[in-house]
Amino acid sequence: MSDRNEPPFPEYDPYEGLTDLTGKEPLPLLEDPTLPPATPPRSPLLTGLILGLLLVVLSIAVFNLTRDDTTPVAGSETGTTAPATDDTVGDGTETPDDTTAGETTTTTATTTTTEAPAQFDPYPVVGDPIPHSDLTLQTNGIGPLSLGSPAADAVGQLTASFGEATSDTGPMTSDGSFGACKDSLARVVKFGALAAIVVIDPDGTEIFGGYRLDLTYDGAASSPAAELETLSGLKLGYSVTQLRDIYAAFDVELVTDPDLGRIFELRGGSGTLLLWGPVLDSGNEGTDQIMGIYSVDASVNFCL
Repeated sequence: MSDRNEPPFPEYDPYEGLTDLTGKEPLPLLEDPTLPPATPPRSPLLTGLILGLLLVVLSIAVFNLTRDDTTPVAGSETGTTAPATDDTVGDGTETPDDTTAGETTTTTATTTTTEAPAQFDPYPVVGDPIPHSDLTLQTNGIGPLSLGSPAADAVGQLTASFGEATSDTGPMTSDGSFGACKDSLARVVKFGALAAIVVIDPDGTEIFGGYRLDLTYDGAASSPAAELETLSGLKLGYSVTQLRDIYAAFDVELVTDPDLGRIFELRGGSGTLLLWGPVLDSGNEGTDQIMGIYSVDASVNFCL
């Protein structure tokens, strides 16, 4: 057995061959000079920035390929619909805008109107019946029922006096018929020959605004209301000659109304209109009949 301290190989000198070096010899080449220089590694921050820019560009490309052509691009000031133009023909029909291919641009003219409620309740009976002889037609009302008073009271008392109304429009957007306020809410309640015109304010207040006694209404000839007369005694069916005799101290004129045709107008000394109504024109005042006796239109005194 050999000693554990003996070297396992023959002894040699590691500096053999270097004893003659002077220190001026060139250093040996560590790399092959023909190999290209190595590329330095990129910065991780720069690499992340490049990847981020590539993702943004890719996202924009995908969005442009998949978006709807009619969707306005952010920052764009125009869409696919051309601005409306005021191109109308004589009947008010809108004409298409020729500058927009395949599209029709319409301009809707709007007016301020009040919508009528879909349902309504009839006026309930108020008070005791008023004798028909006391319900005289006057400039400011019918007997004790004054124009401008609450409609519920006035129409309620007419209901008590004449029975259930023969017709009731309920609140409606008026076109100016019956002398009501145009484009506002009104209501017309008829008792045979007699029509009570109700004006409805924007706040919902209902006012007895006017009346019309007319022989042309449905069932008028046989209704008790057809027998009503003015304070001076004028009744439906009287002639224009009788009208002039009754109101000899007033001014009576026969004129033409665009809607009703021949009418009479009873005016006071100052020219103020007191009563008026349609006339059945026979060509002779002795046989020209008074077909209606109307108060001044509600629109004159009660429209805003």
